[in-house]
Amino acid sequence: MKAWERYSVESLSRGEHDDQGPIFISPKGQRELGGIRLLNAGVDTVRQLYIGKPCLSLFDQIIEAYNQGRGATIELFDTTWIVAAGSSSSGFRYRLQNNDLGVIVLFYARHQKVENPGTHLKIELSPHFIQERSPQQCQDFMDTISKHMLANIEPAGCAVHLALDVQGWQPPKDFMDRFVTRSKRVTKLHGIDSLEITSGEVAAQYGYGQSYLFGTAGALQCALYNKTREAHRRDKLHFWQGIWQQAPGNDPLSPSYDPDQDVWRIEMRFHQSVLREFAQGIPCNVDTGEVLDDGHGFQRFIDTIPHLTGLWRTAMQSYRLDHSRDLIDPTWQLLRDDPRFYAHEPHFLYKRARKAPGLGNEKNVCLAFGNLISIYARQGFRTHEAIRYLQRSGMWDDLAEYYRRRGVDKHGFRQLVEQKLIERRLIGKAA
Repeated sequence: MKAWERYSVESLSRGEHDDQGPIFISPKGQRELGGIRLLNAGVDTVRQLYIGKPCLSLFDQIIEAYNQGRGATIELFDTTWIVAAGSSSSGFRYRLQNNDLGVIVLFYARHQKVENPGTHLKIELSPHFIQERSPQQCQDFMDTISKHMLANIEPAGCAVHLALDVQGWQPPKDFMDRFVTRSKRVTKLHGIDSLEITSGEVAAQYGYGQSYLFGTAGALQCALYNKTREAHRRDKLHFWQGIWQQAPGNDPLSPSYDPDQDVWRIEMRFHQSVLREFAQGIPCNVDTGEVLDDGHGFQRFIDTIPHLTGLWRTAMQSYRLDHSRDLIDPTWQLLRDDPRFYAHEPHFLYKRARKAPGLGNEKNVCLAFGNLISIYARQGFRTHEAIRYLQRSGMWDDLAEYYRRRGVDKHGFRQLVEQKLIERRLIGKAA
């Protein structure tokens, strides 16, 4: 699939591409995506597996608490846990749960004897546990639990859900017609009233709006849904608004998040078997192509951290929204390429103060205008298309003021653009 060329006003003045620019240009036209705000790119769920032999003394304590009946609790690892049965689909007999902490511990595999080593432990971390801690703190917490519950411990893989929260975009009406996936399992839903992580499954209740789910839980799964409505129904809106309000905006005094506009989420859910397959390759730095390591593995959550952005891009290519037969949708390209997971210094945090229209930046305006006309000519745009795209390019106020001061009216400017397009096509700058 072909991608759109990306530019910013600053890069146009230099005649260069800008991989983070909001202006997308292809033979199909020009799109300005500066209104799309990425509010949060992070890990939504972690499920860490451990192999080992259950510690019988702790096992007996859990059994004793479980036999007390519904609502029984136990004090372990300086935390109070509800003790309950694991669901049949989870593959584990017992569940320790603390929703206030945001952790579920599944213990004792159903199809293995307690005296034999096996995959007897699974620890699930919720979004608010992950958001409030560093990846190393999350891993240390899970490792501490495993050391108390198992002997001869060995990490056995993890599942990770990556989530991107967006404002300024939602799935278009023809989304299903243009969405490309190899998955044979496609579910189109009219909204999510609530979404709850249970033991190895996702339980959903549907009400209003539209949501999409592609693939199965045992593979690479893609979900798109209205996160504002889902968070409201689960009474988690206040928590997520606190996260979204931290997203930087163009104006430091005005954050990106608009509480009056719905937030949509794109979620890529990597089962541990999928990450195991990825680990057989050699992940590279998504920006430089540099091989990060040759002795890697995704046995622990912390092992995946340097590779999450690359995994996200791979998943967004497997589940892809196309503009046309051989061209990716420009918004999907932005959503694929711009998020950084656990990036401490993302490029888009730093903003340049905007100058008054047409003052002090005449040279950059002229250079950007000339380079943009060359791009338009190369893409085969007509005069009226070029003018329309110029008006949306982010430099129109500067450009209009520049020519207004030189006595060029609307008709004269149209003739100027038309002449420049012709010259570039005939002389060869558009080649």
